[in-house]
Amino acid sequence: MTSLLSRLWVAGGWSTVAVASALATPQAPDPALPPETATELPEVSVRATPPRRADTTMSPTAARTTLNDATLRRREADSVFQLMDEVPGVTVQGGPRNSGMQFNIRGYSDTEDVRVELDGVTKGFEKYRFGGTFIEPELLKAIEVQRGAQIDSTGALGGTVRATTRDARDLLRPGQTWGARAKLGWASNNHEQHQFVAAYGRPSEQTDVVWGFSQRKGGNLKLSNGLRLPLSETDAGSHLLKASWWASDAWKLSASWVAYRDQGLQAYDTYSGAVGTGDTAIEQVGSFGQVQRRIDDDTLSLQARWVDDAQGHEWTTTVGRSDTRVRDHFEPGWSIFSMNTTVDDDVRQTHHTLDSRLQWALWRPDEDTRLTLRAGVQAGHSEREARRVSGNAMLNAILYPGGYNQAQPPGRKETAGAYVQLAQRWGRWEASPGVRWDHTTVSVQGGNAELLQATGQPTEVRYAHTSPSLTLSYDLQPRRWTAFATAARSHRPPLIDEAFMRAGYGVCNNSTLLRVANGRPRVPGYATGAQVAPSTGICAAYYEPEVSHSLEWGLHTRQPEVLGPGSWLQAKVTAFVNRTEHLLESLMAEPGGSGQLIQPGWERRRGLELEATLGWQQWQARLTGSQIQGTQFDGLDHSDLIGAPADRVHLSLTRQTAWGEWGLRWQQVWSRTYYADTARTQIAHAPSYRLLGASLNWRINRHLDAALVADNLHNSAYLLDNGFNGGPGTPGPGRNVKLTLSARY
Repeated sequence: MTSLLSRLWVAGGWSTVAVASALATPQAPDPALPPETATELPEVSVRATPPRRADTTMSPTAARTTLNDATLRRREADSVFQLMDEVPGVTVQGGPRNSGMQFNIRGYSDTEDVRVELDGVTKGFEKYRFGGTFIEPELLKAIEVQRGAQIDSTGALGGTVRATTRDARDLLRPGQTWGARAKLGWASNNHEQHQFVAAYGRPSEQTDVVWGFSQRKGGNLKLSNGLRLPLSETDAGSHLLKASWWASDAWKLSASWVAYRDQGLQAYDTYSGAVGTGDTAIEQVGSFGQVQRRIDDDTLSLQARWVDDAQGHEWTTTVGRSDTRVRDHFEPGWSIFSMNTTVDDDVRQTHHTLDSRLQWALWRPDEDTRLTLRAGVQAGHSEREARRVSGNAMLNAILYPGGYNQAQPPGRKETAGAYVQLAQRWGRWEASPGVRWDHTTVSVQGGNAELLQATGQPTEVRYAHTSPSLTLSYDLQPRRWTAFATAARSHRPPLIDEAFMRAGYGVCNNSTLLRVANGRPRVPGYATGAQVAPSTGICAAYYEPEVSHSLEWGLHTRQPEVLGPGSWLQAKVTAFVNRTEHLLESLMAEPGGSGQLIQPGWERRRGLELEATLGWQQWQARLTGSQIQGTQFDGLDHSDLIGAPADRVHLSLTRQTAWGEWGLRWQQVWSRTYYADTARTQIAHAPSYRLLGASLNWRINRHLDAALVADNLHNSAYLLDNGFNGGPGTPGPGRNVKLTLSARY
């Protein structure tokens, strides 16, 4: 991929060529000749039209797509989630609020199903009906999205999202040592004001520093019907401080700190905190009311990288810490939790990451014959603190003794993993067998731990798993057409909440374990009133990890000069099938009356993904599409996979000019199914919709740029995925026109 892009990309634009007289061997002047006079040739301006490099790139044989800086800057996105229509198989899960969105990859969206990393450090936040991904796109230079199980990511059944922050080298102009940028933006939908400033430079040839700050403030989002979405205001700020040191041509050391701050009156349920579409007024804010919320998120990353390009060796080690804290304050009557009194929630989660990766060329006699080793060692420590206190002393004594909330208990999670993969190429064939080992420990603290100890039950659970994988590829035509296939296995242990929560609305109670309906158990072999739940109401000892088996195959092509000189095409189609067994939410009593608890639930999904990029001189077009279908079994009933993302197609066209760039976007999303009732028995269909977008970027001069970006130009009405309890979902924002002015020095 790198070699292909390097062949396609030639730095260019307008250049000035000074033509000088040829150098000759100096000789003594001839006195018989008239004296020579110097002739100065005029400057000649040459216009170059180099082929554009791909703004979004794809891996030939892996389900991996990278959004590069050009894509991030063109879209002027308010959040990283707005960019996911560029990636096949990826959608946004939740509501339109920053704290309510999550990544949905191939139908997976839980905290542990999709792994999120920032500068190599694991992110993630466990809180009921809360998104918990806080990454400001203005600070990033690239986002890589991996779909499906990957050997270098633990527990990510759906995939991994890796975001990388900017370096000074990404911002400096040729010949610059120091620079600065400032940006002012305004959005019509919610009157959001955006400010961004950055200073960066290279104090020496070996060092690189950058500081950046971004702030967004806006009102409630406007829907397509002209109504406002309650509690969707924005008041968030982000900081970036990053430094790098090149100790030699091979060694690079870097450190980065990224901070995110958000505050304001928000919906407690950020996923689906409003209902009503079309001409129906938005009168509800979910089932859980509103809170005064403050979010503090910090990520610290330290990274060492060594590269030997000549030998094909590379080693990278990252250590870091992510710290997310969310404080909620309920006033009387704001929520069902407040019970006519004030309630304060304080949830904090920290992740410590160690990730060391090695790529070593063991044997490489020629370009078409090589043996490469990939190996890695990873460790993680996650700890969650949670506290709930109300203004009523009696309520605290009964429900929250000492500030302890049994439904969201504090706890720890320890992970350790390693993987080895060999990549052997013989001519047109390449095989990459690999295996991954993981060990996970999940433990609970506080009141729930004391309750388990009193009944002789363990306060921690441990899981070990081996995940093999194999990728095969064959060049049908060398460097033109490649067929590939991958078989992989992965697993996901339960979260702290899933394993150790104690609440009436959870899984670990008689009503759920016996699938009680109309007062009678639906599980065969049990009488009304049968007791199968443990006395503690905690089912950690009965869980086993979810296990995923996946198979994907496809075809990739590279076609240089497909439309003549200066043109190229890269395209890939991928099909996949996946079966996930032992679904955690399917925990139930074993049919027949034994009283044993089992996890018989499974999901089976199949899908098709398409992505293609066509470049011709200064034009670039990108086409992506995805289709996901499936079935599910909850232990008693089979049904279609409710909640799977709708089929969709995205098409974009951009054109670079001497004065800037313009682009158009079109996305078609077809109907999807959801539950029309809280009992999850009736199925309805969300209507299909299409979204239109446009962008115009104007280089006023070498210091000033202006951009005009429009989203949902047609002002279409649509519903986002993941409504409460599988419901229809939150309405998406209406038309939004964004205007920005940027200055750089």
